[in-house]
Amino acid sequence: MSSMMPARVLLLVTSGTACLATAASALVGLFVEGPLTALILGIGTATGSIIGAFLVRRRAMAAHARARAAVMAHGYAEGIAQYVLLIVCNYEAAVFPRSGPHGVTPEERAARRADAYRIAAEEEVPHQVREAAAHVLAALDDGDHSRSVAAQAALIIAVHAHAKQLVPLPPGR
Repeated sequence: MSSMMPARVLLLVTSGTACLATAASALVGLFVEGPLTALILGIGTATGSIIGAFLVRRRAMAAHARARAAVMAHGYAEGIAQYVLLIVCNYEAAVFPRSGPHGVTPEERAARRADAYRIAAEEEVPHQVREAAAHVLAALDDGDHSRSVAAQAALIIAVHAHAKQLVPLPPGR
């Protein structure tokens, strides 16, 4: 079964509430004054409930759209931060190949370096991740393995810290 869309859920909740309010007011009118009062109260409550449901629906859908945009922006930044980590690790594998000093051609190393610098410099990359990636890339360019391992650990921590950040959602009203 597929999940319900927020607009459909909101429609079902507001229409259900309107029906319950209408039935309750009609029953009160029936017990207090009679069928004519029940009809008048039922129609009045139904009209008010429908107007209220439309007004609430617009505000709720606008708040949902703002919250969704905030979550999507955070998710994109999280994804690109993880991609920066991946591409930096890919460049590290070209600088220190496990298959020996001649395991990677200079052209491949240059291509991986260019990719790593290009991706790490993207505007959408969170600042702390970009800064940590710059330290790793500088250590890799210098060929310092111990410094690059420490900087890579700091990059992993920065990516993880960004992923754990709570998304600041805009207020609903």
